[in-house]
Amino acid sequence: MLRYPLVTLAVAALGLPLSTAPAQAAPEMPAVAGWSTPAPAPTGCTTSMEWIYDGVNYYYGRGKVQCTTGRYRVKIQCRNQQTGVGYVIYGGTAVNAPGTATATCYVGNVAEKVYPVEDPLPTGVTTGCAPWIEWVHEGSNHYYGRGRVQCDTGRYQVKINCRNLQTGVAYVVYGGQVVTAPDTATTTCYSGNVAESVEALPQ
Repeated sequence: MLRYPLVTLAVAALGLPLSTAPAQAAPEMPAVAGWSTPAPAPTGCTTSMEWIYDGVNYYYGRGKVQCTTGRYRVKIQCRNQQTGVGYVIYGGTAVNAPGTATATCYVGNVAEKVYPVEDPLPTGVTTGCAPWIEWVHEGSNHYYGRGRVQCDTGRYQVKINCRNLQTGVAYVVYGGQVVTAPDTATTTCYSGNVAESVEALPQ
């Protein structure tokens, strides 16, 4: 007389276990704390400049930017027309599209160009570069072109394309110092020569 059922003997002969534990589900990946999808860069941006009078002698340039998507601030490139020196001013408050971001130059100075600035700023890249040219006078006969560039992010130096107007010869000058945003990188042409274009060189 058999002491075990035939099914039990067959399972044992095949080397199979008599019982199998239920399959376990793969463990779930833990959520990454603080992770979020980066906000898209602003698009569909329209810029404008105004010349504002406020009182008898109080006047200044104002820049505005409005975009169709994204979050942004405004940056304006200004110039003191008495000295010829340019500079950059950021609007302090970021707005969501389609809001209008606004900033003004110092009193008596004009706005020459307006830029939208992504908020928050991207990292690991050089972005939002504003180049400009100045004509510098020192003394009665010492004058030259100067190039400057200022960016929102990254590290960079300035490169200017210069020309000797007497000979017509063009040449390039690199700024020796690498700066970190939002600092301004500056270099000059040789005495008596003009700057024709300016660009930022990411480092």
